[in-house]
Amino acid sequence: MSIRSVGDRLRRPEYTGENRCLPCTVVNVCLTVVAAAAATVPLGPPAGLAVLLVGLGAVYFRGYLVPGTPTLTMRYFPPWLLELFGKELELRETLVPVEGVAVRATAEGGRLIDSFADAWDDRIERMRDAGVSDDDVATVLGVETASSVSGDVAYVVDGGLRRWLSESALLADAAAAAVLDARGGEAWEALSPDERVATLRDLRKLLTYCPRCGGDLDEEETETVETCCTESERVLMATCLDCDVRLIEDLGER
Repeated sequence: MSIRSVGDRLRRPEYTGENRCLPCTVVNVCLTVVAAAAATVPLGPPAGLAVLLVGLGAVYFRGYLVPGTPTLTMRYFPPWLLELFGKELELRETLVPVEGVAVRATAEGGRLIDSFADAWDDRIERMRDAGVSDDDVATVLGVETASSVSGDVAYVVDGGLRRWLSESALLADAAAAAVLDARGGEAWEALSPDERVATLRDLRKLLTYCPRCGGDLDEEETETVETCCTESERVLMATCLDCDVRLIEDLGER
């Protein structure tokens, strides 16, 4: 077997060539040098050289030495460091209108701003006790009136029917909309009902508990990595472990 064929079998094209990630490469080369130096002290220069060559070979052919590097780099590198390597921090397009008010950009696609998260939690608790009203749903959609259908999570709006995934999802969206209505500004006010629903749905994905009962969520997540470090698409489903109510069903809500 030729050296080229061995290299082709070892190569990971999704992490090398045009898809090679500079932050990942730098981190793994540094780790390789440290490992080689550590091996040299007790075992001598030949052992250190062997570790160095194997490590650099792994980085060259596979893009990384430590398994899970692309995910780890994206998760633990601070935003300013990723930006130094040319990795732009972006939000999902639907969240852009509430950037700075509700979320900030991160390497993982967005994080709730503390003041908004606190206000959202408080509003969820208040609405949980009082229940979501027709007026609350009208605020969600930015319309004058909305009428519930048999006390369900379905509402008649402008002659059409709007339905939420569950009581938990409706509660999360209504509470978030109430906070955004107070502090979201012109960008939030200008959104159409469909745009509001999409924005609130993506905000809901940042919750870590069930609004209906406060229970923990059982999240089932798959990740399709298209390029290294920051380019990925998440498909997420989340169900409350306590009340068995679905908060998020990404595929069904697109």
